[in-house]
Amino acid sequence: MSGKILALAREDSRKYITKGGFESDITIKTADGSLTVSLTGFATKHHISFDTDGTLINAKNAHICISEIELNKLSFPVRVDEEVMLLNCIVTFADSSSVIKTYIVRENYPNETLGLIVCILGDYNAS
Repeated sequence: MSGKILALAREDSRKYITKGGFESDITIKTADGSLTVSLTGFATKHHISFDTDGTLINAKNAHICISEIELNKLSFPVRVDEEVMLLNCIVTFADSSSVIKTYIVRENYPNETLGLIVCILGDYNAS
């Protein structure tokens, strides 16, 4: 059983990500293409990064932060052998110009304390 403060933190973080005013509409499709769902979460794309020496470089970075509870409500398969596994799922969201971009999940990092999942995205070529 979790403490009351932890339960509140989990609920607050889910609300902030899904309807806190900074959310984006996100579509995610299973790696095998069998299921596509729509939900809200953080979606970010920028072109500033750092190399291994700490030097500022121009490199595309795209990631999303979504709620595992919201994915479960939509019957989206999140875990394989009890581990979060969203690799190779297809993600779409609109950028600041309302242009819809499509990505593939290259890495996923679950925060199993709060129930949030950060997915690092890569370019997706449908060919």
